[in-house]
Amino acid sequence: MEKVLINRINHHIYSHDLTNTNQYGFTPRRSAINAATAVKDFVEEGLVAGELVVLVSLHIKGAFDAAWWPSILNGLKSCGCPKNIYNLTKSYFR
Repeated sequence: MEKVLINRINHHIYSHDLTNTNQYGFTPRRSAINAATAVKDFVEEGLVAGELVVLVSLHIKGAFDAAWWPSILNGLKSCGCPKNIYNLTKSYFR
């Protein structure tokens, strides 16, 4: 069921150009190496510019299981997610 949902949601996101350039997890052709490189580049740019750079990193185990589902459904609605995907996701959450 999760795979079906992910495929349908990803199709909608990519066919309507709703991607977030800062999203690396669960994104095709983007890995932890891409994320680490982006962080390294950001830090280097700040240091070269003489700025103070602070980095905070979090790893939340079981993040999806702890996600607030009403917010996810609201996000799907606000980005124009097709009704069939929205209803399937809502049903999955139940």
